[in-house]
Amino acid sequence: MQKGKILPVSVFLSCCSLTAFASNVVGVSSIAKANYVSTVINGRGSHVSESLKALGVNTKVKVAGSVVDEKGDPIIGASIRVKGTQTGTQTDIDGKYVLHIPANSTLIVSYIGYKTQEIAVNGATTLNIKLAPEATAIDEVVVTALGIKRSEKALSYNVQKVGGDKVTNVKSTNFMNSLSGKVAGVNINASSAGMGGATRVVMRGPKSITKSNQALYVIDGVPVTNTSNGAIDGGFYASQPGSEGIADINPEDIESISVLSGPAAAALYGSAAAQGVIMITTKKGKKGKVKVTISNSSQFANPFVMPEFQNKYINAPEDNRSWGAATGSPYGNYEPKKFFNTGANIQNNVSLTAGTEKNQTYLSLGTTNAKGIIPNNKYDRYNFTFRNTTSMLNDKLTVDFNFNYVREVDRNLMAQGQYFNPLTSVYLFPRGESFDAIRTFELYDPSRGIHVQNWGYGDALSMQNPYWVANRMVRQNKRNRYMVSGNVKYKITNYLDVTGRLRWDDAKTFQDDKRYASTTTLFAHSKYGYYGYDNVDDNSIYGDLMLNINKTLGNYSIGANIGTSFSRTAYSVSGFQGGLKAPSNIFTPHAIDYGKPTNDNRPIYYGNKHRINSVFANVELGWKSMLYMTLTGRNDWDSALDNTDNPSFFYPSVGMSAVISQMAKMPEFINYMKVRASWASVGSAISPNITSPWRYGYNPASQSYATVTYKFPNNFKPERTNSWEAGLTARFFNNNLTLDLTLYQSNTMNQTFLRPITGGEGYTNEYVQTGNVRNRGIELSLGYNHKWGNFTWNSNVTYSANQNKIIDLLEDPKETIRQGGLKGAEVILKKGGTMGDIYMTTDFKRDADGNIAVQDGNIAQVNLTNPSYRGSVLPKGNIGFSNDFTYKGFNLGFVITARLGGIVMSQTQAIMDSYGVSKRTEIARDNGGISVNNGVISAQNYYSIVGGDNPIWSEYIYSATNARIQELHASYTFPRKWLGGAELTLGINANNLLMLYNKAPFDPESTASTGTYYQGFDYFMQPSLRSLGFNIKLQF
Repeated sequence: MQKGKILPVSVFLSCCSLTAFASNVVGVSSIAKANYVSTVINGRGSHVSESLKALGVNTKVKVAGSVVDEKGDPIIGASIRVKGTQTGTQTDIDGKYVLHIPANSTLIVSYIGYKTQEIAVNGATTLNIKLAPEATAIDEVVVTALGIKRSEKALSYNVQKVGGDKVTNVKSTNFMNSLSGKVAGVNINASSAGMGGATRVVMRGPKSITKSNQALYVIDGVPVTNTSNGAIDGGFYASQPGSEGIADINPEDIESISVLSGPAAAALYGSAAAQGVIMITTKKGKKGKVKVTISNSSQFANPFVMPEFQNKYINAPEDNRSWGAATGSPYGNYEPKKFFNTGANIQNNVSLTAGTEKNQTYLSLGTTNAKGIIPNNKYDRYNFTFRNTTSMLNDKLTVDFNFNYVREVDRNLMAQGQYFNPLTSVYLFPRGESFDAIRTFELYDPSRGIHVQNWGYGDALSMQNPYWVANRMVRQNKRNRYMVSGNVKYKITNYLDVTGRLRWDDAKTFQDDKRYASTTTLFAHSKYGYYGYDNVDDNSIYGDLMLNINKTLGNYSIGANIGTSFSRTAYSVSGFQGGLKAPSNIFTPHAIDYGKPTNDNRPIYYGNKHRINSVFANVELGWKSMLYMTLTGRNDWDSALDNTDNPSFFYPSVGMSAVISQMAKMPEFINYMKVRASWASVGSAISPNITSPWRYGYNPASQSYATVTYKFPNNFKPERTNSWEAGLTARFFNNNLTLDLTLYQSNTMNQTFLRPITGGEGYTNEYVQTGNVRNRGIELSLGYNHKWGNFTWNSNVTYSANQNKIIDLLEDPKETIRQGGLKGAEVILKKGGTMGDIYMTTDFKRDADGNIAVQDGNIAQVNLTNPSYRGSVLPKGNIGFSNDFTYKGFNLGFVITARLGGIVMSQTQAIMDSYGVSKRTEIARDNGGISVNNGVISAQNYYSIVGGDNPIWSEYIYSATNARIQELHASYTFPRKWLGGAELTLGINANNLLMLYNKAPFDPESTASTGTYYQGFDYFMQPSLRSLGFNIKLQF
């Protein structure tokens, strides 16, 4: 003790209690009255402030901790009050609190929807509290735009959350496929490319006529690029795709997924979020001892929906079409299905999590090894993830570091079309010939000294030996991707903090294309073979800085976020392609015949850079935790608008929510009810480089790149989507029944088109901005959750319907925009139509009464001057029905999905009919022909006119309505006591188990393109897959 001062004393005790110690220490009363004594019991390092009440001293301690719900999620705004006083506080956005209170206090912890708890402090400095739910509504914490946490009842827009287990129960090589049917308002179409293919994700209908309608992906609050080779260049010939960036994510690293389908929800993310956002929250380390999880998922796949074939009628001599006689040929039992292999998708993962109060670590290693049903189709992915979260400076500073490495290799992904597609030959192979003979796909040619293709059935429709296409026309992509991110948060006060984030994403891909000598000249360009190679560099960097405020003032609360962000992306491709010079099959760059420059023998170089700088703000005002208003604003400076009069653009949003169940007395069966409404205006800049004065295209005549110029207006404006939504969220019958209903409408204007012009001062094309596309619809989610003893049933039904309409297009209302298609069928955009309208340009020749004209036992086809509308490929509605049943360690779940309305077309069926290999040509021949206008036409004459590669499409358009058991899984988790504390789960699963209803000869939910158009077209599309498998998971 210093003279004149009373100092706090720290004492290390291992022998006795503080009271006993104090009674034997001279002057302890003076020490006790100073403040308090901090003890370390038995040297274990557990700091406890022991009450000095026995000594007549009422000391104060700093008590800190968190309040969470039964799932471990933080509770925002929970009340922590000292019993018998007015002293207290509320938890912050992370569910944390700090109090300076007497050491012998009792805390009363309460929150609406939870049982109030009384907890004795007893000198503790850390109290983490878990509240149990009452039979009332539960207010969840929801991660919204930019990773901002918000109370669910404060949200003025619809956010749907899906747990990470929903994408791991039945694993796909692309986890996005596993979300289908589990969220409302989102159309998810799996790629027909099979294992590793890209996925098409469109929310609330297509909005942009010329830009991508794919959703934005956000990982841990930061937008990420999703570069994809999944879009088809031409639906008829169909260049084949690769994988996409989002497929690189290891599903075992996903904690949860939130879907922000409306622009109001995504407004803070800027122009990239105009089509909605998929927010992915990844796993991080947890406090506690080391926990290891080992898992395996093994699935085996076969074709799900295939065309129906005939093998009764064979081909005539010297004819590759199967219009011959019915005969007992030994080769008449050929089945195209035998060409396909059994596909496999084997995923293994090991993860580790451990941590202390101050430091938590998460580590995972994952492998995916898959092979498709088409021979030599492979997809391999290897993931490494390291994440570490550290808190310092008395928990004021938090640093979150994340590193990901991905190695991905895909080979011979095949979607549809004539080119590089073995299925044309497989499906059309002449019945009566030996398919077994062509399994030996190459034979040695002594005159050339090489093996050459074994194929003697012509090259119509670009057909070759299907095994040669699979094994000697090899396209492969190898990618190394590095993703590094950091998040630093500094807590200035209990209600004020600053957060900074930075993410670097670099993917380098090497693509090569080998076509061996004797490949048809259309593809090889040389008798010695063909080689093409590309080096693709895809780099992005994103950073933001935010000041965050969360403060409660009596009945009022305010949450605000003010910040700035930047993003930089750079994409470049360089390489060469062309036919080879002698000798054959030397696949190196120096072997390319550079002396013959053409469009197919030339250097490759293209790329773009894009920059966006932004400022943004978000303000949420609350009153009595029952009425909220949210305002957001963002301004972007987008490099795509450089060289224009409008280099930046601003977009706002406003929303309100009201918890009716807290404002008025409700019937007893209504536990919670909230209404919400929001409006947003989101800008989306034009595509990068449009306004660049330097654009180049390759000119094979001059063997160089020449300037390509387009005329564009100086007053270019961003594409603008104005939208509103209104909704209701309610919980009934002790929270067992949940309802979420949303009505919405959006109008997307300032659409940008490129159209040809004449006399344009040297310009051949010009950009114009006009048009207005409207989407309006409904989203409904109805859930039921109940527990009876050890039995639990969780059920959810989702329904969504969207109406798409082109309100305005070009200045001339009669002018249309053609978006391509197949021969005789096109997507044509017109004012008053939809973005999926299909028009037919061929039809039967008809008589004066409109009947099909029959002359001399034949029919004829005519081209239509005015294309005829046949329908829209866009669905009218989608339904998902999910169920999970749990009894003790047993779990059973299934998902049924259905699409309502829309049309699809099959040119596969049309060409099969013309070749006489389809089941219906067999039936027609068995019946003696086809009846037309009370007459009979031979099957061959009829289908030779109606089918083929330029068919009469009215015969090949089908309803897209379908329903299926999409997912089934069952598992059993063994009691931990059986395995010495370890947890073992064994399960079986299935995907696309059973098609309940479908009228199309293929799967209407498969897509060969992730783009806006070429949807609903089948041109020898790879079949969708049915998979069966098992999974094992061990935790210890």
